[in-house]
Amino acid sequence: MTQLPSRARAIVIGGGITGTSVAYHLAQAGWRDTVLLEKADLTSGSTCHAAGLVTQFNPSPTMMRFRRYSIELYRKLGIFETVGSLRFASSREQLMEQQRGASRARAIGLDVEVVSAEQAVDLMPAISTDSLFGAVWVPGDGAIDPHTATFALARAARELGVKVLTGTRVTGIELSSAGAVQAVRTETGRIEAEVVVIACGIWAPQVAAMAGAFVVSTPVDHQHAALQAVGGAELPHDMPCFRDPDNLIYG
Repeated sequence: MTQLPSRARAIVIGGGITGTSVAYHLAQAGWRDTVLLEKADLTSGSTCHAAGLVTQFNPSPTMMRFRRYSIELYRKLGIFETVGSLRFASSREQLMEQQRGASRARAIGLDVEVVSAEQAVDLMPAISTDSLFGAVWVPGDGAIDPHTATFALARAARELGVKVLTGTRVTGIELSSAGAVQAVRTETGRIEAEVVVIACGIWAPQVAAMAGAFVVSTPVDHQHAALQAVGGAELPHDMPCFRDPDNLIYG
């Protein structure tokens, strides 16, 4: 087991995709004296349940820029699989909204195309044109394995000097008389720190409460369907990612 340091400039609590990404980017920004604490193993929380879709299209240009950067990073780490994505319009209203969104996407340089229902079927033969009014096609989108991505970010963070400590449960956060964070307590010791980042997913409110803070975090149920392949009708491995906002389904 790696020895617990007595002090760090920053402590990141949580070993999922968010925590490892924060630790990596802190180190990239020069904060190499950073420690990541995870109570169990990396990806043992909600990260391992993620679908792994990485798509850029979004109503917000700012979010599209963030997502484009994510793909660039995952490509750099060698963990991104480009298969493209289709965002279906199952209503005329959704198609109009997607046409407006595509215009915003092109304005920031995103390679995006609004396609007809027939063109969407050509790109993804597993679907039909029934109740399909069109789609947005983004050829540069794709998917990652959340487990692989998290470990790749953790490895990259370690290479920059970050200490990644698993099996280290946080038990408390100490504050100064002025209310500033000054240390994090764990089951195996105490670490002084200037900054603490809480990246604990659904456990964030519990950890934030240790510092007297309130974090809005509401768990949301998702229904997952895992289907066995039907002989002679297997879906191709390079099938595009898809999302249908009207029918609340993605894959």
